[in-house]
Amino acid sequence: MVNDPISQERNTDEAPGKASYETRRRHVHFEDLPRDVLYSIVSKLPPKEFARTSVLSSRWRCMWSDCPRLTFDAVLVCNCKRDNLHQHTDEFIHKVNAVLQKHQGMVVETLEIKIDFVDSLIHHLDGWINFAVSSRTKNITFDLKPKNFWERNDHYVFPFKLLDYGSISCLQHMQLSFVYLRLPSQFRGFPNLRKLYLQAVHASRKDLEHVLSHCYKLEWLRIDRCNINDELMVDGQLPHLLYLYVEYCKLTSIKFQAVNLATFKYEGLSVVPIDLSHSSKLQNAYFWLHNAVFQHVLMSLLKGLPNVQNLTLRICSQHLEKHWLWDNPLKFSHLRHLQLFMFAHSEHVDKILYSVSFLRATPFIEKLEVHYAVCVLWSVDVGPRRQEFGVCKYNYLKNMWITGFKGARGQVEFLLHVVESAPALEDIIVDTEQRAYEDLWPHKDEEFEKARRIAKVSLSTISLPRNAKLCVT
Repeated sequence: MVNDPISQERNTDEAPGKASYETRRRHVHFEDLPRDVLYSIVSKLPPKEFARTSVLSSRWRCMWSDCPRLTFDAVLVCNCKRDNLHQHTDEFIHKVNAVLQKHQGMVVETLEIKIDFVDSLIHHLDGWINFAVSSRTKNITFDLKPKNFWERNDHYVFPFKLLDYGSISCLQHMQLSFVYLRLPSQFRGFPNLRKLYLQAVHASRKDLEHVLSHCYKLEWLRIDRCNINDELMVDGQLPHLLYLYVEYCKLTSIKFQAVNLATFKYEGLSVVPIDLSHSSKLQNAYFWLHNAVFQHVLMSLLKGLPNVQNLTLRICSQHLEKHWLWDNPLKFSHLRHLQLFMFAHSEHVDKILYSVSFLRATPFIEKLEVHYAVCVLWSVDVGPRRQEFGVCKYNYLKNMWITGFKGARGQVEFLLHVVESAPALEDIIVDTEQRAYEDLWPHKDEEFEKARRIAKVSLSTISLPRNAKLCVT
């Protein structure tokens, strides 16, 4: 190559130009671009890619933090009380518009609007959506929920027609409260949305299911006080969904195909049929119910959440049934930790032992917590004996914690049933204090001491597991 005249000529000709180019290049930097261009470039980078690129320059690292995050809470912006908010609507509109005007042409990472909805806001809300579209906003919150929102039906109609493909693709987080979702026929979903919070949203079952089915990258979903009055069934795959919270919604049933779902929360007046049988990696499930039959809830959970690993069940006003099919074939084959919050009516104090039906469906349970909150339980001597329920083994149970122990027969029989059936028990804690709910009725020290004595005397009549440590407080 040294004797190649062509190679020598090329090296001779290119050297001066190359040196000149390199000299000029040293004086051109990324941050020399106009700021609006910089924001536009940064906004199009995925978070992971931007994190990798940011190591090249401290100015790059500052670029993301410089993207404005605009939050407008009417109570704070107008320095007023929530009850007087309607008197400050015009003031709020003026202040928001003034700030947004200053940010025209810039990329705005977050736009949050929080104000009680009134009709005079519609035009301005549309304008603020337009601003978000032009600013390629990634996180949008429109919390328009009035104080007495359940008494009103005049929801803000979300203007999907104002969104273009670019703005829809930018959206990653979205919260919509007190809006009406009426989808256009050509709507194809939010392809990059990762977090969605819908609160007091009015939508048909078809529209809501269409939105959810076309959020393929969705990771976090909360649906709060949305009155669908129908089933919520998402047929499309949601392989990235990790967190699902359904709260006080009027639904007839719930079904999601979310194979990687890790956490599910449900709060409502009563339980509805829930099908999460495809969620094979479900780690935690939490249920808060106002009124329900204990055994009916058990059957619903056995059918709908067969793969759950940790389960919390709280029924504020629960009913226990005397008759129960003990040889039920359905089991929680993956359940390891169970929390039961037991608040029974006084007429059910003789049926407390029937809560064993839940425990018998957990053959591999390792940790059990039962928190009682029934003040009429003090030393009540009614109900069945554990011998009526036959033998059942909990060979993997290591820890048991009972609180609100009042010395009632049902509690004593439940305690003895578990201890006799769990040979691997290591820790047994019996607490007479009420931990689940505040105890509204004062009691004397003698009553607590009597409950402790009942627990100790009862346990002394059986053989404790060899490695068990007992604590009665």
